[in-house]
Amino acid sequence: MDVPEEIIQRVCHKDERAYEELFRLAWDQAVRTCWLILRHQHDAEEAAQDAFIKLYVHRQHLKDVRAFRNWFYRILANTALDKVRKRKTVIDIDGIRISNQNNDILQAERRMLIDEAMRHLSYGERTAVVLVHFIGYTETEAAEVAGWKLGKLKYRLNRARRVLAREINEEVKNGVDKEGGSVCLTCSTRR
Repeated sequence: MDVPEEIIQRVCHKDERAYEELFRLAWDQAVRTCWLILRHQHDAEEAAQDAFIKLYVHRQHLKDVRAFRNWFYRILANTALDKVRKRKTVIDIDGIRISNQNNDILQAERRMLIDEAMRHLSYGERTAVVLVHFIGYTETEAAEVAGWKLGKLKYRLNRARRVLAREINEEVKNGVDKEGGSVCLTCSTRR
């Protein structure tokens, strides 16, 4: 999340225009982060909106501008997980795909495999994967952002990696797409 420190400083001093600018600069990344955890667009947008409200209400508590990124991702992750805890119905995420901005067929196939495998993770495991592999935090930073001890993050990350590897290997081994044709993942052709 690339937000200039000057804007964050102004937000901490209750500058309304700076908050609007922060919202504009960080909204897409906030929704994407929540979506990667929740796997539901409407819930992701609600969680991101709730996180921005929490940021607005508690903005004066941020003393170190350099800590903003960790502080805000912690708010995002916790808000998304709160939404999971409050959820009473199970959301069907089978039809949801990670958007692919690259038209390369091989890359698209890999993204689909990852997306399908992510369905098999718990929300805690998914949060660990998102923070470390999508956002780019170190394990220590991710544990801090999620509010977990490092051991808990490592456990969830290890379990997530095992589940993802198993599910992706199963898909590759089967090599069958939804139309029933065989897909060659190394050469990007359908047989």
